[in-house]
Amino acid sequence: MPKIVTLKKILNNSYIQAYLKTADNNFAAIGYKEHGFRHAKFTSKFAGIVLDSLRYKARDGELARIAGYLHDIGNAISQTDHAQNGAVLVLDILEEIGLHYKDIFSIVGAIGSHEDKDVNPPDPIAAAVILGDKTDVHHTRVRSNDLSSMDKHGKVNYACQRAFLKVNRNPRVISLELTIDTKICPVMVYFEIFLDRIKLCQRASKVLNCEFVLYINGDKFL
Repeated sequence: MPKIVTLKKILNNSYIQAYLKTADNNFAAIGYKEHGFRHAKFTSKFAGIVLDSLRYKARDGELARIAGYLHDIGNAISQTDHAQNGAVLVLDILEEIGLHYKDIFSIVGAIGSHEDKDVNPPDPIAAAVILGDKTDVHHTRVRSNDLSSMDKHGKVNYACQRAFLKVNRNPRVISLELTIDTKICPVMVYFEIFLDRIKLCQRASKVLNCEFVLYINGDKFL
């Protein structure tokens, strides 16, 4: 019998916890930024906030929170194709838990498409997960404070002191507000590293019938 499963049930699943821990350990081994429980919870929280703020159905918001929490689980296998690997892993887990197939397909689709850079997200749940994921830029994700050992990607995250995703329903505008320490990283380096992420956020916002706006240190860039 299909079940109405909430995020709480997902958080308590031992398989999911093991996969997320392994995924983060894999990134830690190569000195890459945090991709574990913190990032999973951040993406989950803001994916839900996006749909709740835009007055989507409560179940859609909950599915976005679940998909957001699970979206990077495929990194337990490999960073390459991790979105598709994660979708396959999650499919088996959610079937075992007993989710309704309609809910499973929504979650799996959001996970499998969250790195698709050339097409629009398939639905609002997938769009919300992308916005939660791609706006998580913050110094707390960097594992070391040794600037000499950081690549540009690490420096951009380390320089970001504040990241806030703001969702307005009327007018429909989604804003990412960043505070970047330009002594660590010039603003233009952010665009060099994260241009693809910005484009993804624009595509995701379009699916939600919203405009995407970017502010850095109080200045509007998009």
